[in-house]
Amino acid sequence: MRIFDLFKGGGQGRGGRTEPPVNKEERSYDQLIDELMAWNIEHTDILGILRKEIDEERLLKWSDALEKGIRKNVDSKFGKREDNPFFPVCLDLYQCVRGLRIKLLGNPAMKNVKPLERSDSLVVCIICGIRALQKEKGAKRPIDTLQWMMLERYLG
Repeated sequence: MRIFDLFKGGGQGRGGRTEPPVNKEERSYDQLIDELMAWNIEHTDILGILRKEIDEERLLKWSDALEKGIRKNVDSKFGKREDNPFFPVCLDLYQCVRGLRIKLLGNPAMKNVKPLERSDSLVVCIICGIRALQKEKGAKRPIDTLQWMMLERYLG
């Protein structure tokens, strides 16, 4: 092995063997969130709970606001956010998820939520449930954890 190979990261590993390549995730973010959504739906009663809590009109309003984009709806850089007609809808979505989280903390049906390292597993489960309902209704841009982080950033 030459000295320049050390800086490039190339060359061979111990004993003259080449090091195996690092596995790169092949699935898209949407595929990963859909897998998480399917797991949470199978192992919890989130859909049943959300169907009781969220009416179809409210879900459609959330879907329309998400389609337009979180940043445009709640970021003050794009004008006074209270003047934006989608701001109250985004605020309602945020408050609903936060309220449901508190309500579901002691619910035994939610004990099987998929554990996550860096995120609130119960909030992600609620988001997955909302995403599933949106997909059932044909939403063009169902909610995901990235949009939720933006809502938390602007509204939390």
